[in-house]
Amino acid sequence: MQLITQSMQRLLKNAAIEPAPGKFIFDSNFEPSPEKEKSELKFNNSELPRSPMVPPLRKDLEERKRDIEFQTFFNLPATEHLMEECSCDFSTPEMKESLNGKLQLSEGYLAFVADDAKSCNFVLPLYTVRRVERINSGTHNFALSILNWHQMKLILQINGHKVTFEKFCNTIRDNLKNQVRYMKNLRSFLSTCFSEALLVDPKKDISTGGLGLIFGFPGDVKKLRDRYKTKLWIEYLQTNGRNLTLVKVPYFSKLVRVGLPNKLRGEIWELCSGAIFLRFVNDGMYEKLQKDNAGKVSLSTEEIEKDLNRSLPEYPAYQTKEGINTLRRVLTAYSWKDPELGYCQAMNIVASAILIYMSEEQAFWTLSVLCDRLIPGYYSTSMYGAILDQIIFEHYVQNKMPLLYEHFQNVDVQLSVACLPWFLSLYINSMPLLFAFRVLDCFFMEGPRVLFQIGTLDQPAHPNNKNQKIREITKFNELMMVAFKEFSNITTESVIELRKTHQFKVIHNIESFTKRGQIRNLKDTSKFSKNDISIIYDKFYNAQFYGKQKSVRNDSRMDLNTFYRFLGSISSWAKLDDENLTKENGSPRDNQGRRLVGYEFIHKLFIHFDQSQSGGLTLQDVICGLGKIIFGDLMSRIELFFNLHDSDLDGYLFKEEILQMSESFLFIFRNRNDDGHLGSVSNFIRNAFEYTDSVGDINDISDSNLPEKNEVNNTLTENEHNLRMSLPSFRMVVLADGYLEEFFDSGFASSFQFIEPTEERSKGLGREIFNALMSDGMRLAEKFGKRINHAKPKSHIPSSPDQNNSSNSNRNDMTSHVQSLESSNNNAESNYNDSSSLMPRNNSQDSFISVESQKSSKMQRNESPVSFGSDEEDDGLMQEVDRLLSEFSIDENDDNSNPLSIDIQDNTNILEDEDVNKLLEDIN
Repeated sequence: MQLITQSMQRLLKNAAIEPAPGKFIFDSNFEPSPEKEKSELKFNNSELPRSPMVPPLRKDLEERKRDIEFQTFFNLPATEHLMEECSCDFSTPEMKESLNGKLQLSEGYLAFVADDAKSCNFVLPLYTVRRVERINSGTHNFALSILNWHQMKLILQINGHKVTFEKFCNTIRDNLKNQVRYMKNLRSFLSTCFSEALLVDPKKDISTGGLGLIFGFPGDVKKLRDRYKTKLWIEYLQTNGRNLTLVKVPYFSKLVRVGLPNKLRGEIWELCSGAIFLRFVNDGMYEKLQKDNAGKVSLSTEEIEKDLNRSLPEYPAYQTKEGINTLRRVLTAYSWKDPELGYCQAMNIVASAILIYMSEEQAFWTLSVLCDRLIPGYYSTSMYGAILDQIIFEHYVQNKMPLLYEHFQNVDVQLSVACLPWFLSLYINSMPLLFAFRVLDCFFMEGPRVLFQIGTLDQPAHPNNKNQKIREITKFNELMMVAFKEFSNITTESVIELRKTHQFKVIHNIESFTKRGQIRNLKDTSKFSKNDISIIYDKFYNAQFYGKQKSVRNDSRMDLNTFYRFLGSISSWAKLDDENLTKENGSPRDNQGRRLVGYEFIHKLFIHFDQSQSGGLTLQDVICGLGKIIFGDLMSRIELFFNLHDSDLDGYLFKEEILQMSESFLFIFRNRNDDGHLGSVSNFIRNAFEYTDSVGDINDISDSNLPEKNEVNNTLTENEHNLRMSLPSFRMVVLADGYLEEFFDSGFASSFQFIEPTEERSKGLGREIFNALMSDGMRLAEKFGKRINHAKPKSHIPSSPDQNNSSNSNRNDMTSHVQSLESSNNNAESNYNDSSSLMPRNNSQDSFISVESQKSSKMQRNESPVSFGSDEEDDGLMQEVDRLLSEFSIDENDDNSNPLSIDIQDNTNILEDEDVNKLLEDIN
């Protein structure tokens, strides 16, 4: 269940296909925040086992789930992990009796919550601790006294055995040492908190704060009883700590619900949301983002400029340049911090509201907490979070107010039409600002459940009054009381569970809508059916989804690495293993430095599909590229292969390009069950060199002077600049071989399969997630298996001299047998050559045309490409193929063996240039 939940969260985040609005295309200058970078690093490390003897997966998932619950309840950064937990009695010198609860310790925070979760809770950053000491307690054997920065003493009486107490003490001691480096910034940070100045001199004005200090706060101060509320808060802060060291008791929630004082509101919002912890540990990051991205432009910055003047225009600050510039800096800084989300409409409404009570840096980190944790997905490109909460809201209305829900159903009105703006703007645009800020007070303290409780209340105080403005006045205080009493069973836990329940429905709806829109906007469908386009679309974006971590692009275009995955999903010959893949001199190499032919060929296809030369493929590019292959004719596919290997685009294939094409053929044919492709590829090499436009003649090499490999290489090297093959010659060579002709006529096009089996289509998304997780596990097991096999000692059995002599004698017999076959079939050759389109330049015994070439040239067009004339000829060919297989197969115990294995059971796609030269030498 935990794995499925994490996969669904990733699917939700990637439900939209639009490019990340806050990023450049190929933007590599942005540096993620240290907090985020550290969080991602820890998450990735926790995914990969440290050794084969790893803890059970279930245990790791339970620990991760426990960490998430710990972070969510206490509003802590995602970098915190629960390290110690024990039962504890908490008290202070001012408290009359101690409270029993749970004490939890992470890397940087000490947290306590009472058993009833309402009596008391606090989060104490370890960098605010001045002293920790053991004390003697009359009721407990183990007790600690902690003195925090504000000289407040906390008494923790731990319930448990001595071992538990000693372990807890050792852990908190080590964590305190690690947090000492933060204490030097504590004094300057606290100077930005209004509560510090409030307790010193309540009448003293502070220099740092929101726009309200300059342009005034909304509402009448006297009517709001702001001074009286401030007095109550001074009494509370003096007794229960302040800002980073605040202890929350039931009186705290009462003070929040009646409305916060204007000057203290921003700090309480920041404290309740946990943004104050992020601001402290990321000191200076907001300024750094502004400085590093000054003058940069993205899709987000353009959208921000459009909405600046539409942000709370009724507030005077946003009618001036100062207010507009403040809002612009906060929104653009966040778009650079989280470029994947960037900016979405309604973010400007929320940011402009909190800026009235907060400084720029406070508002920046509060906005981060809102988007990342409190209301995730509300402001993404697909707004999946807001859509999901609308479904949950309808569920609550149906259960709590069935008559109202039935009325909406009868009149065919969707609640989301009216309610979506409420949630997106957090009710700021849906009610007077004074009431909206009261809702935000409760929202930051209680969490997202307040949005659903308030959403069910909108009763007017004077419904029968003729004046419309009077009818709009609501009994807000009474409605707030009803919300928290009548709908108290709407809890944060229930909201989270309903989000998990309905998230698949949201994914399906968003994906279906996006899919229909993109397919409808295709300019060219290349004769594909709707079903085929639908499958291509799914596989295109599945490859994008699973290959996103390795992708170097920030937009929706498919890069080369993702194209490898995509092509492998629609064609069996394109399935590659990219483990330990490196690049050397621009050429893909394996972990032993050998060149990988398959990657080069697919790279050529990628370049051919990329008509815009942007380095990335759109869905339209892929459909057009596949359409030319599948719906093209024989000649167009032959021309395609020619153009793919014509690297210099001069209209000719030279020696290296011809050899690369032969490598491509061997790569594509490597999984075939027949041996016909071996003869066809060797045939192709000989005939290609035979019918190249060459000034010199390279056909004077016979079997008598063949054993010296260097002589052949020197001969080829001397004539290399004269060897070239044009497109007509290439067509002639291909059409002379039945096997290659069949491949270009139908085999290559039919190798792309879009029709999924029925059982695959019925698996659904859950099965797909399970298969992805299973494949990751199998890949990991295979990785460790390779390590174990590599560590085993290898035994190498050298071949005996008798075997070598036997091999040499067999080879001599084979040579004489081939010569006899050639001389006995001269008449048949001359008769066939009269009607053949491929005319050899000489019929001498020293010709480059092999036995396989001769036999394939004798094939009738109505025969199978791998059938031959007689049993004697067939036996001679099979002996030659057996010799090639034995000489070119890889010995797994020999590290220096040839990287090319022509064994049809081996799926390797590695081929070196020298291997092709050796093939030329040995098959003559």
